[in-house]
Amino acid sequence: MKQKLVHFNINLLPKDPFFETIIGKTLKWALSIGRYIVIFTELVVIGSFATRFSLDRQVTDLNSSIAQKQSIVQSYGDLENSVRTAQSKIDSYQQIEQQKNIIDVFPRLSEITPRDVLLTDLIIKPTEVSLGGTTRSQNSLNLLINNIQLSPYFFNVTVDRIETSPDQINVIVFRLRADTEKVSASPAPRATPATTPTDQSL
Repeated sequence: MKQKLVHFNINLLPKDPFFETIIGKTLKWALSIGRYIVIFTELVVIGSFATRFSLDRQVTDLNSSIAQKQSIVQSYGDLENSVRTAQSKIDSYQQIEQQKNIIDVFPRLSEITPRDVLLTDLIIKPTEVSLGGTTRSQNSLNLLINNIQLSPYFFNVTVDRIETSPDQINVIVFRLRADTEKVSASPAPRATPATTPTDQSL
């Protein structure tokens, strides 16, 4: 019959009574736990160094990309300035053209407008003029349309509106459009004055 072996731990070193005190126990705990703290700190430091290398690489790539894009933007700087200068000249030219058109068109319209035709609004653009107004005579309106059509300064005359006024009795409301520049060599279409049953009674 086999006998079981019994293991005994024999410590021949005498125990230091200092480690039984509070300070001794604290130092003993700090020495046993401290090595794990040191290992953890070293791992954190190594991870920080590895992360620093990765971040430095990203910063270098980002700076390189910014420098390339900055050079591209700078290369388009002259083009942008040229475009803005050209746009500014075009705007100034259009304003000058519109002012010139106003100076030319207004007296020409005054010459061909019958006296009993009242212009309520007048819109003058660089290449087009639009006028609206009222009159009490169908003949005066026809005369105005014919004068604009026969004038050498207006082209492509269009009658947008002819109707009796809903607010005033025996008053015709109209709106006309005409080009101030000839856009094609083909003859401009002549507008036919529209008449309504109420106009014939005027």
